Amino acid sequence: MSITLYFSKVNINSHIFDVYEDKDRLKEILKKLYLNIEEDVSYIKQNLNYVEHGNTYTYDAEYKFNLIDKLNDNTIAGTVMKTSTLFVNQVNKETGDRKKIPVENSEVIEFYFDVYKEIVTFYKTNRFGHVEFTEAFQELVNKCMSKESEQYHFEVALLREGLNVEDIQTQLKAIGKLETLKIEIIPPNPDDDLLDEIQENGEEYITDIKEGNVTHTSTIFTSKETKGLNIDAKIIQDEFKKVSKIHSKLTDEEATMKGYVTVEATNKSGRRYSTNNNKAITDKIEEKPENFMKFATICKRKIASVVNSLK
Repeated sequence: MSITLYFSKVNINSHIFDVYEDKDRLKEILKKLYLNIEEDVSYIKQNLNYVEHGNTYTYDAEYKFNLIDKLNDNTIAGTVMKTSTLFVNQVNKETGDRKKIPVENSEVIEFYFDVYKEIVTFYKTNRFGHVEFTEAFQELVNKCMSKESEQYHFEVALLREGLNVEDIQTQLKAIGKLETLKIEIIPPNPDDDLLDEIQENGEEYITDIKEGNVTHTSTIFTSKETKGLNIDAKIIQDEFKKVSKIHSKLTDEEATMKGYVTVEATNKSGRRYSTNNNKAITDKIEEKPENFMKFATICKRKIASVVNSLK
């Protein structure tokens, strides 16, 4: 039975301007990340809701790094374990009455992290999805990197098919009558070629955010007018133009693909739009490898293929 692999980009956010100044800083930070990821680091996500037949059940979920194996080529194979509560039916054999009782359940996802390529690949389970894993991996990575005297923050984004600004605006117009529109941008984690370009000429946008030490911008437009937002208006178009002006060597498609740009919207009927719902970049393994090393060997090739396709 084949397995679908997903890929997420691990972006340094807190020290990105140091990286723009000196590309060796990125290697130093990634080496720390490689050394700091360890077993039994965990975090708890609280007050999750499960709804069935109109009834809401609240529970917590714990996510933990487990079975961490650090390989000699600065890659890591391991698992993330999710432990949470399932609510299952208990039937009274005499009356036939049913009630929900809580049962602890664990789900495990294997991953392979190529630290210097800044990409982690993994597969999902029925109760532990690819979006949830990406969020959990970000939280665990940041917890591992909060033990230093100098703390580091990473953003982890699922790799998705990229969109240009024109495509995004066309899709927004298709859902119509927008009540809210949010455009978020983080500084790009560039490859060597783009980093050289940034060091030679940061251009206006990167120069401005660097001057302000801005590692995340979020602009929200809201309209209570029945017609909704006019996304052709200059005030909104100016915000969209920032996506294209992050750097002349960075395309809109690459920016949305790697999670540097996120656009979300809601229309008057409550319909939601997000670039995070765009199709994920995936690959296949024909069958589950019998051990970690075979899994790592396969994933190493898959990541190399993805990286080459992104160039």
